[in-house]
Amino acid sequence: MPMVGADICGFYPAPSEELCNRWIEVGAFYPFSRDHANFASPRQELYQWESVAKSARNALGLRYKLLPYLYTLNYEAHTCGAPVARPLFFSFPNFSASYGLSTQFLLGSSVMVSPVLEEGATSVKAIFPPGTWYNLFDMTKFVISHDDQYVTLDAPLNEVNVHVYQSTILPMQQGGMLSKVARTTPFTLVVTFPFGTAQADAKGKVFVDDDERPQMKLVDGEASYVEFYATLHDKMVKVWSNVKKGKYSLEKGLIIEKIRFLGIHGVSQEFEIFVDEERVLDLSDVYVSPSRQEDKLGENKSKNLIIDVLGLALPLGKKFSMSLKMAPIE
Repeated sequence: MPMVGADICGFYPAPSEELCNRWIEVGAFYPFSRDHANFASPRQELYQWESVAKSARNALGLRYKLLPYLYTLNYEAHTCGAPVARPLFFSFPNFSASYGLSTQFLLGSSVMVSPVLEEGATSVKAIFPPGTWYNLFDMTKFVISHDDQYVTLDAPLNEVNVHVYQSTILPMQQGGMLSKVARTTPFTLVVTFPFGTAQADAKGKVFVDDDERPQMKLVDGEASYVEFYATLHDKMVKVWSNVKKGKYSLEKGLIIEKIRFLGIHGVSQEFEIFVDEERVLDLSDVYVSPSRQEDKLGENKSKNLIIDVLGLALPLGKKFSMSLKMAPIE
């Protein structure tokens, strides 16, 4: 069943404040997410406790930014039956440590939620399939996993651990008070490469329509479907798109405003940028955020660069290519 989710904070009886905190943190990432209770239960709206309201703003804020990704997963569920929320073994069938695991789950193939499920806990032990996983709340933090070793993650009361896997292009938007508003904001593409690699690929996709059509059909003028691809090779990154039925996105003025690259290191802050094969002369909108990070397994102390390319205004409904050439550190 693709559209599934338990009643957040419980249907009956009354939850504790801590339970409601932790429940909204995981429930914000249910495909079907709602706070609901029996009419005879005490009031349990999220704003009844300030700590729960803080947790809700944090978790639901990320959910709204992930709406393009989640909506695309619903389109896939509609067209091919793939579930939105998945066990880890669904995407990592050879990772036997995930068999029977019921304390973590995936959204699609690339986003993993590792919630706190024990009373009084301020950390959580999570297992990561091999590869690099980037924290979606703080993308300077990452986990590099090589085996089935559990990792202890900080999880204070108002925080939940959500990670995105390497080799992914994750479409995000800016969020908002209403989903209808959030769905009109500019897009960001988060491109994740395996940390420290010299050559890698990544891919992603997005389906958009007016969010009102139950059939979710890819009809020209009513919906758009865009595939994204990226390669990293010898300090050159290239991102491009393949558009199916771009008319709807063009008419709605949907744009890609920002592309963020994760996992690149060992380059200077000297760049050349090409959009649709034309060199961009004004590089004032390229921002590089270098940070020396140690991954959670304590094995990698290399400099990790978050590279943000801003101010792009690329129409979502029109195919594009962007290349970023980086000078190596001498």
